[in-house]
Amino acid sequence: MNKSALLRCVFAFLLFLPVTPNLNAQNKKSSNPESFWHRISVGGNVGFQFGTNTGIDISPKVMVRIVDQFYGGLGFTYEYSRYKNYYYDTINRKYLNFDVNVYGGSIFLRYYLSSLFDNWLGNIFAHTEYEYLTYTRPYVYDPKGSIFDINNNTFSRGKEKIEISSLFVGGGYKLPVTERIFIEILVLYNLNESYNSPYSNPVVRIGAGVGL
Repeated sequence: MNKSALLRCVFAFLLFLPVTPNLNAQNKKSSNPESFWHRISVGGNVGFQFGTNTGIDISPKVMVRIVDQFYGGLGFTYEYSRYKNYYYDTINRKYLNFDVNVYGGSIFLRYYLSSLFDNWLGNIFAHTEYEYLTYTRPYVYDPKGSIFDINNNTFSRGKEKIEISSLFVGGGYKLPVTERIFIEILVLYNLNESYNSPYSNPVVRIGAGVGL
């Protein structure tokens, strides 16, 4: 699964991204102590792609405010991808599709600048994330194999478990639409990019969110 088209597709609809209250609400002092549940945000993202390559991405997330505008969160990921004619079997002289189910999770930290600025700069945030993904490849890498992928790597028949660790650093911008609804744009860089990685740098995420 090299450079997954699913995660590089231009159209990805993200629902209920982990969110924070708007800047004005954050700056108002409440007479009552904030409850634990008001520090939690839940959400995730959903992505689709159809055509020659088909993909579905479902990634729920939960985030909690630790202190000030510093947040920590967990995410879980399921991806299904189907790549048409991804392999070529030189013995049987036919193309083979690649169907894969990917499972994994992530842990991330985020800091909003709203505690430092009361203007548009307060909508900027820093983001770092570790993600682990795993899937089973239907063929085993073999320098003498008779099955070629689209990058001319050679394989033999068999199953191989693939594990991918990605470390993202970067940031984003939150664009308020209403008091509780906003759009977020993240630009991240994967420090551990590899052949099996489903991402190509830079990694761009665009979505909408709603505050709790």
